Amino acid sequence: MAHLQPFEQTFEVAEQQLVVRFEFGFHCFTDDKGHGLPLRHRGEVRYFCADRHYYSSQITDYLQKRFFKGLAVPFYVENSQRYYCLDLHDYAVFFSISKPQNTTNFLKLRIISAYEVAEWGRSKLPKGKPHNVRYILEMRSAGKSV
Repeated sequence: MAHLQPFEQTFEVAEQQLVVRFEFGFHCFTDDKGHGLPLRHRGEVRYFCADRHYYSSQITDYLQKRFFKGLAVPFYVENSQRYYCLDLHDYAVFFSISKPQNTTNFLKLRIISAYEVAEWGRSKLPKGKPHNVRYILEMRSAGKSV
């Protein structure tokens, strides 16, 4: 799981250097289908998924090379704004962005879940207008929702 260790990356946003700390959640390598080793995390039981684990090995590369130039769709879950992006290979990455108190030019971006979207699953993805990731980071850095 070394590829899912937190890391920081700096982007130029609104003519300023913005540091984004990327963190990864339990759902990046587990699912709820019950076909693997059961794992518990914060009271939730999910199952190790070899496919999700394999595809998660590509997340860091995607985040470092293509994420900032991409698009993401904002949506709400339980009064919390989240986002997802879908890259060229139908790999959906769901994430949240928070601005820790008393910080300047710093955001925490948590990858909540990531998985390959089968053709039939596209219709179940959240609907919404995609925005440039650069714009989303600029708004979140200013403490605003998108």
